[in-house]
Amino acid sequence: MSVSTNYQMISGLSEVIKNYDAVILDLWGVVHDGVTAYPNSIAAMQALKKAGVPVALLSNAPRRSSVVVGRMGDMGIARDLYGPAVATGEIAYTQLLARSDPWYAKLGRKVMRVGPVRDMSMFEGQDVEVVKTVEDADWLLVTGPNDDYDAVSVYEDLLHAAKARNLPMLCPNPDREVIRGGDRIICAGAIAGRYEELGGDVRWEGKPLASAYDFCLQMFDKGPDAKLLVVGDSLSTDVAGSNNAGLDIAFVTGGIHAEELDAPRGTLPDRRKLDDLLRVTGRQITYAVGDFCW
Repeated sequence: MSVSTNYQMISGLSEVIKNYDAVILDLWGVVHDGVTAYPNSIAAMQALKKAGVPVALLSNAPRRSSVVVGRMGDMGIARDLYGPAVATGEIAYTQLLARSDPWYAKLGRKVMRVGPVRDMSMFEGQDVEVVKTVEDADWLLVTGPNDDYDAVSVYEDLLHAAKARNLPMLCPNPDREVIRGGDRIICAGAIAGRYEELGGDVRWEGKPLASAYDFCLQMFDKGPDAKLLVVGDSLSTDVAGSNNAGLDIAFVTGGIHAEELDAPRGTLPDRRKLDDLLRVTGRQITYAVGDFCW
């Protein structure tokens, strides 16, 4: 696979931000680790605001955007540091409410939920009944593991039972794994990916689908000529998504890929290692930066 390795290694966004009108920022692995904000992230957001560069958030969070905004506040990230905040759960929520898309229109009312209680916001105002067994369900919503430290294998029997009934599955978080407070845990995408391997019907919402960026840009209200920079740390979602949407990306190497690049947050990896990883994954980046920092 031929992949361009013609990217620039930078020490912070201040080196290149003059080329852009706005920033689309990933959250988990870039701004915070699911528990606390990274040391440089709030200062970087403050610097972007001071420079007059608008920021939108686009996160593969399988919950309502309002929940994500609240969680940011809990971490000490002020609401005036960013504009639109789009959680991919909000994209799925909007589709569920409208039921105008043919896939959503076919879903029944009875849904079985796989995921933590913190994602219950997906059902606010929805005409659905949450059931507890595959036998009672018309479809499945997976927002993550029921327990943060579950392995995908915990759900094997459930997935086989669901496939036997050909139940459709909605997954509003394509991420396969994330680092939460220093621990690597699975995400909804790992469970949904296994269901797809079994032949199950999965509807994905979120990055890397270009539709996630379309939804974000509609809220951002930037003109068609605006020059946008994505900041993200996942090659399979952030980088692939920006590639699909035709947007430049600053790839935070100190996020989910820090271990395989052998470069802790705040340090840049050996260029040959990064080149090899890009070749293997077939991704294109515009910039490599060790951390989300100014």
